[in-house]
Amino acid sequence: MLAVHTHTQRAQPTTVAHYLLAMVEQLERDGVRLQGAYDRTNRNPLGSCAITGTGFPIDRQATSELLGFCGPTGNTYGSIATVDYLLESTSAASVLLVGVGRFVQDLLLWCTAELDYMRLGEGYVQCSSIMPQKRNPVALEHARAIGSKALGQAMAIVTAVHNTPFGDIVDTEDDLQPLVFAMFHDATRAVKLVGAAMTTAQFDAARLEARAGDGWTTLTELADTLVRDHGLPFKSAHGIASRLIAARARDGKRPLSELLADASRDVLGSPLEYSEAQLTEILSPRHFVNVRKTPGGPAPEETARAAKASRQQLEADESWWTNATNALADAERKLADRSASL
Repeated sequence: MLAVHTHTQRAQPTTVAHYLLAMVEQLERDGVRLQGAYDRTNRNPLGSCAITGTGFPIDRQATSELLGFCGPTGNTYGSIATVDYLLESTSAASVLLVGVGRFVQDLLLWCTAELDYMRLGEGYVQCSSIMPQKRNPVALEHARAIGSKALGQAMAIVTAVHNTPFGDIVDTEDDLQPLVFAMFHDATRAVKLVGAAMTTAQFDAARLEARAGDGWTTLTELADTLVRDHGLPFKSAHGIASRLIAARARDGKRPLSELLADASRDVLGSPLEYSEAQLTEILSPRHFVNVRKTPGGPAPEETARAAKASRQQLEADESWWTNATNALADAERKLADRSASL
C-alpha cells in the first residue's frame, strides 16, 4: 500500500506496484523515443561530399552496409547542414532525465525518517563522519546531481546551435559533438545508478499500510459508494462526505454511522443508514484499491496484467538492443574482411 499525494497533500491510497508501474511506463516511452532517434540518426551521409554529392557513380547503399548504418541519408544539402539528429537524441535524453529526476526526488522523501517507507542496501547509503545514526541515501543524491549535470549539458547543446546558419559549420562539429557524448555518458551513469540502488530497495509494508488510510484518503470511495448504492449525483455524495469529516473533526467520539446519517439528512432531507462495519469496509485502503479495476488502475489483478505487459516490453527492448549492437558488430567484421581482401 502507498498513500500518494497531489499538490503536496495526502490524496488517495494506491500501491507501490501501481506507482512503480507508472514510472516503468514512462521509461518505456523513453525507450521508444530513443530507439526512434537512433533509427533516424544512424543514417549514412557519406557521398554527400561538400554539399551536392558527386559526379562519380558511387554506391551509397554499399557504404551504408559496410559502416553499419540503417541506410543512407536523403538530401545531400541536408546531410551536411541539419543538426536535428543531434537535437532529437538530446531531447529524448532530456525527457528521460526529467522523469528520472522526479522519481529520485520521491525516493529520497521515502527514505526520510519521517516517512521511512524505503531503505536502500548498505552499498548505496553512507554514514555521517560525525553523526553515527545516519543512513544518507547518497547514491540517489549522486544520481540526481549527475542527471542534473547531463540535463544542463543537453540544454547547452540546444543553445549552441539554435541561431546558427543552416549549412556546414564548425559549431555542430568538434565543439559540439564531444558535449553530446558527455551528456549521454552522464545520463547513462545517472540511470544505471538509480537502477542499481533500486535492486536493493526494501519497503516497510506494515508502515505503508498503516499510513495509507491516514487523512481520510479513502473518502472518495465513500462518495462513490453513495452514488452506486443510491443513485445520487456525485456532487451530493461529495457534500455528504465533506460534512461527515467536518463533523468528525468537531466530535471524534460519535460513531461514523451517526455522523453519516446526520450529514446525509442535511444534504438530502433524509438519512442514509450504514453500519459501522460497512463504513469500516468502505473506508478501508485495501477495499479502495481492490475496487479500482480500471485499466491502468491499482487493483492487484490490473497491476499484475500491467507488470506482465511491461516485462514483455522489456524483453522486446532488450531484443532491439541486441539486434542493433549485433548489426554494428557484423558490419565491422564485414568491413575488416572487405579491407583485408583488397
